[in-house]
Amino acid sequence: MIRHLFLIIFVLAGGIGASQVPNFVRAYEQRLGGALGEVQKLVDAFTVQAEAEGLSFDQLAARHRDSGDSAVRGTADRMVALEMRRDQLAAEMAALSAAPGGIDKLWVMTQGADSELLRDTLSAYEVTATLDPIFGGAGVLGGWALFGAFAALFRPRRRKLRMPPNGSSARR
Repeated sequence: MIRHLFLIIFVLAGGIGASQVPNFVRAYEQRLGGALGEVQKLVDAFTVQAEAEGLSFDQLAARHRDSGDSAVRGTADRMVALEMRRDQLAAEMAALSAAPGGIDKLWVMTQGADSELLRDTLSAYEVTATLDPIFGGAGVLGGWALFGAFAALFRPRRRKLRMPPNGSSARR
């Protein structure tokens, strides 16, 4: 009886838990888009400044880097870091956008998710009552398999009956 109760708990937890994956991926994708937009605004502001002085972005960064003022040199480092971050976020957004569906998007996300954005998404994520049939089904199977593994680990071991060496019965 208790075994069946645990089986139901594992299966339900697996199904409901796995059904959260598509919503979590969407929440991550939205955060990624927001972060990309903000970084792009900062890079664009430096680009406008560079063009106003007749320079490219890289030339403006080099000019800042060659400055005698340490604060201006620090700005050059931040400019380059922002540009690199923008490129990284844009590449990840392009890969996620190109993925056709839930499992593909999850795969792309596991390959190159931004750890800071992933952590922020997880901390702000709220579980929903949405049940996704594909991920829910996979979660049910996963919960069932996990239950089977735990049941096998904690199953009482049966002792083998030994026969006396001459084949006679031990009973008299």
